[in-house]
Amino acid sequence: MSAKRPRRERLPSPSSDDDAPPLEQRIDKCPIPVGKNVDLASFTFEAPSFHIEDYFVAMGWVSLVTLDEKVYPNIMKEFYKDLIFSSGSGITCLVQNKRLKITRDLIHSILHLEDCDLRIYSSKTIPHLEGYNPTEACFGVTGKHFEEARRLSSNQLTLPCRVLHNIISHIIVPRKGHLDEVNHFDVFLLDSMLVGRKLDFSYIMLHRMNTVHRGHRPMALPYGMILTKIFQHHQISFPDEVVFSAKPTDTIDIRTLKRMKIIKQNGQWVAQSKGFDDDSGPSTLPFEGGEEMDEDASPPSPPRPRSHRPSSSASGVNEDQFNLLSGRIDSLTSTVDGMQLAVNDLHNTATSIQATVDGIQATVGGLQSSVDGITSMLHALHSYLGTGFPPPPPPEI
Repeated sequence: MSAKRPRRERLPSPSSDDDAPPLEQRIDKCPIPVGKNVDLASFTFEAPSFHIEDYFVAMGWVSLVTLDEKVYPNIMKEFYKDLIFSSGSGITCLVQNKRLKITRDLIHSILHLEDCDLRIYSSKTIPHLEGYNPTEACFGVTGKHFEEARRLSSNQLTLPCRVLHNIISHIIVPRKGHLDEVNHFDVFLLDSMLVGRKLDFSYIMLHRMNTVHRGHRPMALPYGMILTKIFQHHQISFPDEVVFSAKPTDTIDIRTLKRMKIIKQNGQWVAQSKGFDDDSGPSTLPFEGGEEMDEDASPPSPPRPRSHRPSSSASGVNEDQFNLLSGRIDSLTSTVDGMQLAVNDLHNTATSIQATVDGIQATVGGLQSSVDGITSMLHALHSYLGTGFPPPPPPEI
C-alpha cells in the first residue's frame, strides 16, 4: 500500500486589498505633476472659433483654469497620507500638526467660484442625470452617431473638444498615463461645457482626491496649485521645502495646438493626422457591463465581438487597434515636443548664464587692471619715500 502524500493546504486567494501597499508607501510613490494653467486670451485671439474662453466663462471656472501657484510636494504627500473624507462635510487632514478642514465653501471662497447645486462625480460608471443621454453626448463631442455610449480616444473628438479634454485631463480631473483616453466622466464634462450645464467643481475636486487617496496603486496626486492656496489660507509655512514651479511649457495656450498636431491651413484649423476616416467612422471600444477602466490603468485590449452581434472581421479589429495606436503616437509626439521645448529653454538659459559669466570675467579683468595700476602707484610711492624727503624751502624774509 502506497504511503499517502501529505495534504496540501489551500492558500487563500489574495485580494486587491491584501496586495495593496501600505498607504504611506503608496503615497510616497505617487508622482506629483507641477500643474498647468490656461492662457485663455491666447485662444480667444488666435483661435476664436474654438470659443475656449466662452466655455469656461459659462461654467464659472475662469479663475480655476488660470490659477498659477507653486507646488510643494512634501507637504502635499503629508496631506494625502492623513486625508479623511466625508461626503457631507468634506476633507480633514493633519499637516504640520495643524488640523485642516477643506469644505466646498472654502474651495469656493479661495478660488472665487460660484456655488452650484449640480454635484456629480463618477470615476468608473456613466453619470446618471435626468436629461443626460450619453449616446447623444458622444455625438456632440465627436460629430459621429453611435448606437450606444462608447469609450473614445481624444483623436476622435472635434478640435475644440480635444483642447477642452486636454484642459480637463490636467486641471479639472488631473491624472497621469494615457491622456488620449476619453472616459465616461470626460464625455459628461465635455457635454456639460457644450450645453452650458454648470457643475460644482468643489464636489468634483473633493471626490477626486478621495479616489486617489483610497486607490490600490500609486496615482498622480492632483490639485497641487489649489492645495498651495489652501495651505496659505491655513497659514502653513514652507520652510526649506522643495518647490515645483510651472514653466512656460506648462501653460496651455495656442502653442499647445501645434504640439497636439492641430494646425491652421487656408484660414481653418485642421488635424494634421486623422484618427479615423469618414467611411469607417470613429474607432470605439464599447464598455463591458457598463464599467469603465480607471483613468490610470493600462490601455484596454480591443474587446471580442459580442454573441448577439455579427462577428467583426479581422480587418475591423486591426482598424480599431490602428486608431488607438494612432492616438498613443499623437500623445507621445506631444510629450516629445514638450520635452524639446524644455530642452530649448535649458539651452537658452545656459546661453544666458554663459553670457553672464563672460560679463563677470570681463569685470574681473577690469578690476585686475585697476589693481595692477594701484600696485604700480604704490611701488612708485615706495621708491620716492626711499630716497628721503627733500629739504624744506628757506623761510621767506
